[in-house]
Parts: sequence; structure tokens; C-alpha cells
Amino acid sequence: MAISSAAPLSLKAFQDLCTLCEALVLLDEVQAIDAVDRQPSALAERLEREGLFRTFRPTLSRDQLRRLSFQLPEELVNRSILPGRPEANGDPDAPLFPDTAAMPTDLDDLVAQVDNMVGWASSGETGSDRAYRSNGYLITAAAHGLDYFPDFERAGFTAGTLRKVYRSLPMKLYERVAASLDEPLTGADVIAEWSAIPTIPIPPVSALVLGRAASPAALPEAILGVRADFARYRRYFADFKVELSEADTIAERSRLRRKYQALLKEASGENHEAVSLSGMLNLTENAVKAAASPAAVTSYGALLLTQPIDWIHRWWRRRPLAILFRMDSKLPRLDEYRTLVAGLWGDEAAEQVLDQAAALAFRQQVQMARVGRGLGGAETPAAS
Repeated sequence: MAISSAAPLSLKAFQDLCTLCEALVLLDEVQAIDAVDRQPSALAERLEREGLFRTFRPTLSRDQLRRLSFQLPEELVNRSILPGRPEANGDPDAPLFPDTAAMPTDLDDLVAQVDNMVGWASSGETGSDRAYRSNGYLITAAAHGLDYFPDFERAGFTAGTLRKVYRSLPMKLYERVAASLDEPLTGADVIAEWSAIPTIPIPPVSALVLGRAASPAALPEAILGVRADFARYRRYFADFKVELSEADTIAERSRLRRKYQALLKEASGENHEAVSLSGMLNLTENAVKAAASPAAVTSYGALLLTQPIDWIHRWWRRRPLAILFRMDSKLPRLDEYRTLVAGLWGDEAAEQVLDQAAALAFRQQVQMARVGRGLGGAETPAAS
């Protein structure tokens, strides 16, 4: 745990601390899915007392979620382990990859490599199981209408799986979505818009938190202080999600992205950083009820194609923003982060963690820029 000064700081712990800090600035509250092996955390306890963090317990039973999963695209179902069975015992901070800094950054390559992780053990289970569990959490969060922030390591894998899902759905579905829009679009245009990964500015949350804390034990108070400073940012981000879900056209969605990129940049301050957001499947409304029925059709695409065109239009535009990518605009400020981390965890931890983070961040920047050009452009479900 990053908050425990007695434990050595790992790259994974530092990354997840940054992701949590950013989620607490973006969202009104954060929920962590219930787990039997939850580790005690001074940070979680402090946030719970403030009403900002709570345990998420699904209202859909495991059997309902399993029936739902039978109707989802195979690309997602085949790479998912639904929550319900106890987590394996072991080190909760063990990395998914033996060398996190060497993990693939190409989304397709990352999915392929995880699929082949039959022999790597992590926390008492294979690496592929740990990654597949993150998609199970995605299904659970989406079925309950929640945003979803995978942990830092698994975000790319989950996003890569969703990219495969977009491509696996029948073109006829995308053509029906295009037909429902008052724009001269094709099904390929709809896929490109859905798959686009918009970049948004965020405050330099991690740097501000680290700079305010005198010790790791002081991090909870520092996080709360930074969160209070960026209430306006949180309001803009909430408005952005609502307006985006109500936009009727791709042109309107593009206009809203430009508008809120400017507002969020202003609210972030001069030294803002950047993350990218991806959309996920909309499993709410009638889709859940229909998919949970034994008499339902036998595939997600077929289920959607049985719906009226106005329902398909609503399903398409109401997909929530979900996957938070750390783009690492921290990279140009590496010296600052090295100093901040050294002040809390020591020089050796700073050198090791931030050198690895820099190597990974650089490769991610290159890959995400390539993905953005090609497409046209956080394990905790998180309630907005």
C-alpha cells in the first residue's frame, strides 16, 4: 500500500494511488466492489467517513449476471470472470506483468499477450485470470449503470477488449444506428466515432497531493484538500457526461467535446495533465431485462437488432464514458515527480518507480497517439 510507510513503494501501488486521486477529483463518489480479501486501508476508512467512498454490492445476483453474460459479445464474455467467487490469496500488490514497465502498450497486442498468460502466477491465480476478472467487473458496473475505472495495469486490456467488441458486432447494427441519425453517415463512421478515445485535461492531482503531504500517512488529508479545490472541475465533468448522453448527432458530440475540453482545461489550471476516456457498452434499460430472460435471442448483436430503431439510437448514444487511460503527461514533469516521491518514500523508491513509470508512459503516449490518429481522434466501479 502506498499509504503505509513501512511497505516498499511499488510502481503498481504508485500508479493506483494516482488513479484513485484522479477519480476522486473527477467523480462525486467512488465505490469499490465487495471482496472477501479487502485489505484494511487508512485512506479508504478516511474517505468512508467523508461519504466519498463505499463498498459496492451488486443488486443483480451472480446467476442474473451470468445469464446476462450469455447474451454479450463473445469477445467480451470469453475474456471475463464475473465477481462472486473469492479472490485468490496472495500479495494484493503483485503486478499483473512480471515487469510492468515492459507491458505491451498496443491495445491489440496487450489483449493477445494476456490471452497467452497461461503460466504466469500472480496473487495465487494466473495473470490472465486477473485481467479477465477486470472485464467481469466492467460487466457488473455497466449492468448497474456505473462508470468503471479499472486499476492502472488492467485499463489497457479492458479497453483493448472493448475495441474487439466494437469490431465484432454486426455491421447491420451500425448501419441501423447511422440510419437513425440525421447525418450522412455510414456504419463505418459510427464504429469510428464509438471507438474514438477523446483526450481531456485534468488537474495535476497527483503532484498537488504529493506536494501537500508531509508523510505517506498525511496523504488522505491531502487528497481531500485537493478534491475541495477542484469542485468546479467536477461539476463541469458531470455536466459533460450528461450532455454527451443527450446529444443526438455525432456533430453535436464533437461540439460538446470541444466545449468541455476548453472548460476542463480552464478549471484544471496552468499545469494540467491529460487522460483519455473510452465509452463502454450500455447494458442498462431493457437490454438487461431481455438478456436475463431464458427466451431471449442468443447473441448481443441479435438482441439489439430485434429492438425498434429509436431504441437502438437511444442505446447507442447513452453508452457511458468509462475507461480512464493515464496518457502520461507526467512525463515532461518527471523531475518534479521524482522529488515529490523521494520526499515521501525515499530516493531509492523514487528512482526505481519513476524510471519504470517514465519508460511505460513514453511508450503509452506513442501508442495512444497512433490509436487516436487511426480512430479519428480505473478494480473499482465508480459511481458518478
